[in-house]
Amino acid sequence: MKRDLGVGIGTQSPIAKDRKRELVKIAYRLIAEKGLEGFRIRQVAAEAGIDNGTLHYHFPSKEALIQGVVDYLVRDLETNRAPGNKNGRQTALSELRREFEDIRLRLHDTPEQLVVLSELAIRSWRDPILAKIFRKLDDGWYAHLVNLLERGIRQGLFREDLSLQPCVRAIMVALRGIVYQSRLPRRELDLLLSQLAAQTECWILAGNSVRRK
Repeated sequence: MKRDLGVGIGTQSPIAKDRKRELVKIAYRLIAEKGLEGFRIRQVAAEAGIDNGTLHYHFPSKEALIQGVVDYLVRDLETNRAPGNKNGRQTALSELRREFEDIRLRLHDTPEQLVVLSELAIRSWRDPILAKIFRKLDDGWYAHLVNLLERGIRQGLFREDLSLQPCVRAIMVALRGIVYQSRLPRRELDLLLSQLAAQTECWILAGNSVRRK
């Protein structure tokens, strides 16, 4: 299932596409291993078996190569990895559960992706170009979750008195925070995600409204 995260990705010419993809994947791996502080563009060229001039033909600067890594990540993040219902019918609640399952699968299968995302997010605090990209990414995720909760309310699954903005922000913060627990043993990490998902449902499901005085 595609999730519109609000970040447009430019097209690449067919001739350069394979080479650029190879360079981006090498850069992605090196950032995961060494962090952005230890990332050197000459290492990418060396591992690809090309000289710096050839690399600069595809990516004229280190920043352009990092932008390529961001684009690569965004394309992957737009697809939820969790399987949907076999009959193809999804309720807002089942889609919310898939959001948590998607995080679990990413933590298990590609933990380096979350390391790279964290490295880029930290850099975005002082890089206005990256900050703009991450802001669009967050805005797209936010809009997706707002739409999901609104559908859940219309379907009678979620509380009618939900304050959508703080609720969505809280879910985003909770899911993002899970990333920093990625070094936990897999069983503990799965339990933590399961508890977080259960507490979220307890908070938002219809019939769980808190009686107001």
